[in-house]
Amino acid sequence: MFRTITNPASQPALYQLSIRAPGQQFAELSTYTFPITPSSIRYTPSAMSSRHDTRGPPTSQGVTRVVDRYGLTPPDIVIEGTTGWDRHLSDGYILTGLQSIQLLQKFLQQYETLNQQQLAAGIPNLYTLEFYDYFQSQFWQVEPMGPQTVRQSSDRPLLTYYRFFWMCVAPVGLPILGEIDAIANTLLTPAAQAAINAARTLGAVLVAYGPTGIASSLP
Repeated sequence: MFRTITNPASQPALYQLSIRAPGQQFAELSTYTFPITPSSIRYTPSAMSSRHDTRGPPTSQGVTRVVDRYGLTPPDIVIEGTTGWDRHLSDGYILTGLQSIQLLQKFLQQYETLNQQQLAAGIPNLYTLEFYDYFQSQFWQVEPMGPQTVRQSSDRPLLTYYRFFWMCVAPVGLPILGEIDAIANTLLTPAAQAAINAARTLGAVLVAYGPTGIASSLP
């Protein structure tokens, strides 16, 4: 059982990743916005049922089948796409496609680094990774699983493609109002004003995801 969602380029949709610190609310620099709508998203829940075949009466051809039903698991998500090469409206014209994919890779690395440091320090509370699909109103705590692919090809050398496999852990509900307002403000920011703020914002993002920023975010 699966569902594939492909959004036409003419219909804007927002997709975000957020690293949430233990016991803390939304923080602006812990969220990555996909600059282009992913080309494909697949949600795949699994039906957790098991069967047991035992000897039965002649009326059931000599076999009795017992089915244990447990329900549907949270889905697995396969998300594929590209960050393009230019700046885009969805993330406020802040990053080029190359800068965006580099930030996305660093974002996922930061998530792993933060939790490894928590474990090394003997702290049981871990950071969580959340995926926000505003097009389908799907909001999940996710965990990367298996290969997380970033690739380039010679036929389109300016583009970088990604393919991620994430295991959903639990729904996180609708993000708080402040998060939605922040997204609306990003989309309503005129391109000229966004360009003026781009250097300052990019500098803040790179500081946050650099070694100093990661260290300062730890308890």
